[in-house]
Amino acid sequence: MIPENTSQALDPKYIAVIISSIIAVFGWLISSYINTRTFKRNETSKLKDKISSMVESFFDSLEEKIKSRSVKETELDDLIAGKLTLIELHLNHLDRKINIKLISDEHINKIRSEPYDYLTSSNGDYRKKLNELKFNTLELIEENYTEWYFRNSTKYHWLKFKSLILQK
Repeated sequence: MIPENTSQALDPKYIAVIISSIIAVFGWLISSYINTRTFKRNETSKLKDKISSMVESFFDSLEEKIKSRSVKETELDDLIAGKLTLIELHLNHLDRKINIKLISDEHINKIRSEPYDYLTSSNGDYRKKLNELKFNTLELIEENYTEWYFRNSTKYHWLKFKSLILQK
């Protein structure tokens, strides 16, 4: 025979099941958030490293071309257009997917135009200027990535949330 429950309160067993289910769902949500965020950071880091190596390769190829001194402007144009277009493609993909701009359009235009000035430079002068442009570009990539990384950190969001609450 089933005992009758005259009380309107829930049985403690059901309460325990409901609470543990809520805790499990909450844990899954937190775990999913952390996993998604880690995946996004890892993917961004991998793409940033790929872009950096493509930039290095571009400048190395450019230096080799300019070093020959018999290079024609059309050959230089073909090299710049081909390799820089691939770099821009990856930069645009990263910008659309993750909303991070590693190299500004102005800097891309500078990379596109300055090597033509190096064709008329004295023998060793072009190498110094080209290396300076290369390292400035790589530094810009790292700075923008670092800024994005810390802007998307938990600590940053926590401090932003805390300052929002304290303002009210």
